[in-house]
Amino acid sequence: MNMVMACWTILTTVLDTMVFCVPVIIAAILNRTGRAPYWLGRIWAWLLMKTNRVKIQIEGMDKVIKNCSYVFIANHVSNLDPPAMLVALKNPLRFVTKKSLTKIPVFGIAIRLARMIIIDRDDSKGAREAINRAVQDLKGGISAFFFAEGTRSLDGQLQKFKKGGIILALKAKLPIVPITIVGSYKLLPKNALRIKAGVMKIIIGDPIDTTAYTENDRDDLLEKVRSVIRGNLERMHFA
Repeated sequence: MNMVMACWTILTTVLDTMVFCVPVIIAAILNRTGRAPYWLGRIWAWLLMKTNRVKIQIEGMDKVIKNCSYVFIANHVSNLDPPAMLVALKNPLRFVTKKSLTKIPVFGIAIRLARMIIIDRDDSKGAREAINRAVQDLKGGISAFFFAEGTRSLDGQLQKFKKGGIILALKAKLPIVPITIVGSYKLLPKNALRIKAGVMKIIIGDPIDTTAYTENDRDDLLEKVRSVIRGNLERMHFA
């Protein structure tokens, strides 16, 4: 049964992705703002969740305004996290993406044209330049999305946060919204092939105004964001 479900997961993911990649590329060529391909990406994510029987519960949606720009920072435990964010958030997002993903045929072209923030982890100077370019793009409701741990947790536990999202928020003078993802680890842990049916919960925290902070305060701001996410995880664990 597990093998059958794993095959179903692989089949639906590959087919959904390949079907939507070409329309995303065409939309991106016709719409240079990245908004049109993003909305197609939301349909892809909804379909992926639907075909694998994953439900998403959202808490705190009233805390974000659709036409305002933010820097969203979240924990990361599963490959389900990005599509869940596409479904949950109506703000057009620029995900921070590993450069290695751009090497995937068709998919790599799609994420480039969709104006995602592409980071080379082996090139710190290039990463800073990518963040600086992204600052100019975040306006009119377009927001950045960072998975603060940089990679998925192997055991589902919260890991150390990286500072990229904090630095971008300070440079762009945008509010930071902490996002807590609960439940995706049980449905698709790292290195698993099968998506289990179940429920994910997305907790949207109160936006944190960054205008009172400077780059010298980035460690304090990072800890503030992490403490919100950690607190929500602990609350849900004992609920």
